[in-house]
Amino acid sequence: MRRAAVALVLLPLAPAACGGGKSSSQPELSPAASVKSAAAKTARTSSEHVTINGSASVAGNLVTVTGNGDFDNAGKQGTMHVDFSVGGLGGSAEEVTSGTTIYLRSPLFASSLPSGKTWMKVDLAKVGESKGIDLSALGIQDPGRTLAELQAIRNVTKVGDETIKGSDTTHYRGRVDVSKVAQAAKIKALAIAKYGPFDVWIGKDDGYVHRIKLSYALGTAGAGRQVVALTMDLSDFGKSVTVTTPSPAESFDATNASIIGLGG
Repeated sequence: MRRAAVALVLLPLAPAACGGGKSSSQPELSPAASVKSAAAKTARTSSEHVTINGSASVAGNLVTVTGNGDFDNAGKQGTMHVDFSVGGLGGSAEEVTSGTTIYLRSPLFASSLPSGKTWMKVDLAKVGESKGIDLSALGIQDPGRTLAELQAIRNVTKVGDETIKGSDTTHYRGRVDVSKVAQAAKIKALAIAKYGPFDVWIGKDDGYVHRIKLSYALGTAGAGRQVVALTMDLSDFGKSVTVTTPSPAESFDATNASIIGLGG
C-alpha cells in the first residue's frame, strides 16, 4: 500500500512521458499549429497555478489523487499539496520540486525516515543514469517541459468549444509523436508504455493552455500492468511564486529507491 501511494504521489510529475489572440486579418492556424503556439506561449509565462485530478492502477490497487500547487517556470521550482486514496485508505502529501529533484513529505512514510528527517528526496537525473537515460529531459517534474512536449503533437483535430472554470476555450485532440521527444522513446521501451491521445483546451481570450488530459499504460497485459489517467488545469499565469527547498538536514535521499514503471 505504501509503494502504491508513493507511486501516485509522483503521478502529477509523470511523463505523458502546450499564442495569444489574433485579429480577423490574420490567417487561421491549423489545429496542430494552434496547439503548438499555445504550448509555446504557456511555457514562456513566468509561472502558473496547477490543479490535478488523476487515477492509476498500481500493484492491483486503484489509486486516485487530487492536488493543487504553484510553479515557477523560470526557476524550475514548484510546490504542490496532494490528497490520495489507495484501496479505500486516504492520505496526503506535500511536494517540492527543484530542478530535477523531487522532495516528498507525508504521514504515510514519515515513520520510515531516519530520525530527524521529514522529507524524502529523489534526484530524477541520477535515477535516469542507472537506466542510461536523461529523465530530466522528459518534463517529469516541470509543467513547462510537459507543455514543451506538445511541440511533438500530430494528427490534431478540433473537438469543439467548451468553458473551463469560467474561461471560454477551444478543445483539441491529438497524439504526441514519442520519437520527437528527447529520451521518450527509450522510456517507452523500458516501461513498455502505450500512450493514449492528448486533449488540450486553449483559452480563446488569452491564448494559454487551460487544461491537458492524457493517459498511458505501463507494462504488459496482466496483474502488473499500470493504467494512468491525468487531468491538469492551469491558471493564474504569471503570478508571483515563492518556493522553499527542504534543507539537507531535513531530507533523506531515496534516489536509489525503485521508481514505479521503470523497474529497478
